[in-house]
Amino acid sequence: MKTNIAVALATFYLFILTMLGFVNASTTICAIMYLFSPVVIISLVYTVLREKDYDYPELPPGEEWGYRDKNKNELGIF
Repeated sequence: MKTNIAVALATFYLFILTMLGFVNASTTICAIMYLFSPVVIISLVYTVLREKDYDYPELPPGEEWGYRDKNKNELGIF
């Protein structure tokens, strides 16, 4: 839930920044928002990486990585 809120807020922030640029808003406001946008993106990435709400299943022995939503036999490349 926390990740969904972080994604929505970051998307809304960047959407507003883009719209302000299109409607020729104050250059100062756009510049301040633009300079603050890396903080928004870094906090979004940090929030997504720190998410602990979803319990991912452990991989079977002998597997180092895999697609959890796909059957290995249906991918057609193994």
